[in-house]
Amino acid sequence: MALWCAGCAGGSGMMVLGAIGFTTPWLLMALAALPILWLLLRAVPPAPVKRRFPGVALLLGLKDDETVSDRTPWWLLLLRMLAVAAIIIGLSGPVLNPEQEHVDGNGPILFVLDGSWAGASRWPQQQEAIEAQLTRASRLGRTVAFLTLTRPETPVFQSADVWRSRLAGIRPAPWQPGKETLESAVSALEVIGDFDTLWFSDTLAYEGRDALLTSLQQHGTVGAYQTALNVMGILPATYEDGAVQLRILRAAAGPEHDVVVLAQGRDPAGNGRILASATATFEDGATEAQTTFVLPSESVP
Repeated sequence: MALWCAGCAGGSGMMVLGAIGFTTPWLLMALAALPILWLLLRAVPPAPVKRRFPGVALLLGLKDDETVSDRTPWWLLLLRMLAVAAIIIGLSGPVLNPEQEHVDGNGPILFVLDGSWAGASRWPQQQEAIEAQLTRASRLGRTVAFLTLTRPETPVFQSADVWRSRLAGIRPAPWQPGKETLESAVSALEVIGDFDTLWFSDTLAYEGRDALLTSLQQHGTVGAYQTALNVMGILPATYEDGAVQLRILRAAAGPEHDVVVLAQGRDPAGNGRILASATATFEDGATEAQTTFVLPSESVP
């Protein structure tokens, strides 16, 4: 059985037993009191003092339809113990298949975001992952700062709860980090002390990324989050022979794959709709595919 615990001594970490984690593991200590509770419930009170009373003779021969046991049945005690144990486990905050923190410790955490166009389609999922890590940082009492590589600024470490309220205002940029922006990011890190890093990558490789990683590793441990989905993009369209020519790229080679491309715009009446659609096919092992749009005459530029 796998056992993992971070910060359990202070009551603020998560303990993991196999596939179940507990957000407040110190409450499980109450399970040790169950045997004592069992003995208390099984205890029999002292026998009553017997005194002869002549009038009792009048009750002889009477039958009582209801009988009361002088000791609680074992099966009822077991049910009561299981109910108390279930309450204790429920209050300890069980979590099924918890995600363990990529970075252990108690110092500041820097959240590094690529923040490029490649992550825009999965931005809500990335925000959920960031919010989950902010919750863990808040539970561990660790301060947090953000560094978006498309718009690098000097990180400011604040409470995780403060950043959680600002998370909705962080948006990806329609470009990817360049050499100059990464150099600015490295310069911004030079004035900061030690910290751990959680890097939320958009899976794109770009010049200067290795230098930034080296700089981050000099400050502390680096953990990375990256989707397994292949990133795709469309190169600038060209207009030839009465049709729109498109080239679609994918970041990594893979098996044969079809991609549907939609052209959205306004019709002559000014209503938004899909003007045309086309399918581009990536051959097995290819990273580029081509397709052609034939738009209605009213929409041709």
